[in-house]
Amino acid sequence: MMDVIRQPKEQGRYRDRDIDCQEALQSSFLVISRTASENMREAAGGTLSPAMVSLVKKAVAAGWGQEEAETAISELAQNVLDEFGD
Repeated sequence: MMDVIRQPKEQGRYRDRDIDCQEALQSSFLVISRTASENMREAAGGTLSPAMVSLVKKAVAAGWGQEEAETAISELAQNVLDEFGD
């Protein structure tokens, strides 16, 4: 079961909003990446699986922008690749 996605701390742009978006999506991202056959290289490059696209939609419903949610997922995927040396 995926966690509820936290809303942005403020409306509009603010300092470290991109980091907040990554943090808001991280738990759900990790659940998806463990339970689905996710290609982290593709996600890091911006090609999102249906499960990740669904996560983007949930992020948008929580108040995040589509582009910032997609970027956050790509950054999270890159972090996984960096961590595991893939």
